[in-house]
Amino acid sequence: MQPVLRLFTTVALALGLCAPAFAQVALPDAVETTPLSIDAFSTGTLDRSEGAMPPTLWIGSDAETLGFLLDAAPARPLLPSLGEALRRVLLTPGAGPDGAPASLGGKKLYALARAGFGEDARTIASLSNAARNDPWVGQALAVADLLSGADNAACARGENLASGREAIFWVKLRVFCYATSGERDAADLTLGILRERDALSGTDAELLSALVTGRVLQTASAPENALHFAIYKRLNIPLSPYQLTKADAGVLKAVAWSQGIDTPTRVAAAEHAAAAGAMRGPELAALFQSFSLELTEIGAAVEIARTRPDDPLTDAILYQAVMAMNAPEFLRDKAALIARALAVADSFARAHALSLLYANDTKDLEGALLPGEESRRFAMARMAVGDSQGAGRWLFAMIDGGDMSAMNEADAMAFIELTNLLSVLDPASAAIVADAAGVSIVPPRSAGIGHYGSGLVSEGLALARIVDAAFDAAFDDGIGQAALAALAASSTPFMGAESVVDVVVRQSLRAAGLEDVRRRMAFELAWMASFPDRLAHEAALPPAGEEADGESAVQTQTDAEYDGFTPRLKPPRKGP
Repeated sequence: MQPVLRLFTTVALALGLCAPAFAQVALPDAVETTPLSIDAFSTGTLDRSEGAMPPTLWIGSDAETLGFLLDAAPARPLLPSLGEALRRVLLTPGAGPDGAPASLGGKKLYALARAGFGEDARTIASLSNAARNDPWVGQALAVADLLSGADNAACARGENLASGREAIFWVKLRVFCYATSGERDAADLTLGILRERDALSGTDAELLSALVTGRVLQTASAPENALHFAIYKRLNIPLSPYQLTKADAGVLKAVAWSQGIDTPTRVAAAEHAAAAGAMRGPELAALFQSFSLELTEIGAAVEIARTRPDDPLTDAILYQAVMAMNAPEFLRDKAALIARALAVADSFARAHALSLLYANDTKDLEGALLPGEESRRFAMARMAVGDSQGAGRWLFAMIDGGDMSAMNEADAMAFIELTNLLSVLDPASAAIVADAAGVSIVPPRSAGIGHYGSGLVSEGLALARIVDAAFDAAFDDGIGQAALAALAASSTPFMGAESVVDVVVRQSLRAAGLEDVRRRMAFELAWMASFPDRLAHEAALPPAGEEADGESAVQTQTDAEYDGFTPRLKPPRKGP
């Protein structure tokens, strides 16, 4: 089935509508592009070996629609796979749509900066002809400045604008700039204008008021964006791991690298940034290795893991302890310590980040004879980084040639659950493992992406426009627009339309040629359901025997990665 027909059918079923007939729509002629692009929107930093999409990704797209989708792009993607999709689509070089305004490039840079790719936004701006005094380009670079501590540079950008100075972002920034330069009267007057225009959120009002008046805050509302983060630093407001829930991915990444913040909070911020796709394994490893820890803590890593499993600092201590085990004779002890480090993860974000952190180790240890508990930890870690074949090898190591009889009950049940989970990421690999062990696969049941967060009924018009953009992209083979439609739909769940959001995200990723991302998203949703906060997840599940879109629970193997059943895998009965 063509992507557009599949997308229309599934959305229509989710809405309970009959599908009208469509007229044939002619595809636009291919547009020739030059290898070197000069505008910011067309400029990218990825090549195909790094996950870049085809350079024709914007053919068939509409500039106005792309601008709307960029405005709706998530500042903190809900899953690592969605963060990866954002990185790939916005960093791919490719000629933009005909007649695209310069603001489209600025909006792309702004979306990148908010989502944790501020340095990439700077690089694209420097490689392109992006005007630094353009409001959107300036806004993107000002965000990158604030996140990197270059407050004066951010203020200078506002002063040098050619137009757009009255946009709310720049007015708020002026309050900050006036206050930090000692111009309290101007800051107070500008803040009053924002109040009159009802342009302040509760957090804006609290933080900007404290900055203008010089009031000392021992605690404050959780920071959400780059300006909030800059105020936190200026006022020396303590920041804890529990105040990171609303922060943009760019803020999370900035917190992680800020040496003036305590180490547990930096660790937690890095793990949340990784869960949003803003930090990758090598960067996490460099950060964790940079922390200054006491040698006595590193030497007591095992005891600390036992007594302080909930402390984010424990993750850094365990990592440095593992890295200290370089000699071959420590191989067995190193594997045991890595398994212990993975075992302390009590949330999806933490588990995903630790899987990235130890990715090289869990790969290098393949072939080692390890206890079942360690093998299953490593199998899960390989799945988390998208290595389904590596996960399969660790699962094969658990059954030792196909015999499950030697497993203890905990390992046997874990093996079954992991095989079940692997079927979401890679049905073929899971089938091979299940057949070798003599177990049956029942894919795990999980709520779709549309069931997370809280949307508003008033946002229904925005959802309708996203759906319209998704249809247009599928009709016209606009793979870049399809990817942005998926990201926009995932960023703000819409009350009463969660099933529609699920369909739009899944099918738009498929239309964009991001099948690998779609499978990983389904896997991550299923894995997320296994953590302590799973009760909130399960509350979003549709009634038993019914899928999120109201269809029958009967499914095929190929559809199992995004819909499913309660995970109750058991070895099949043998004999009468």
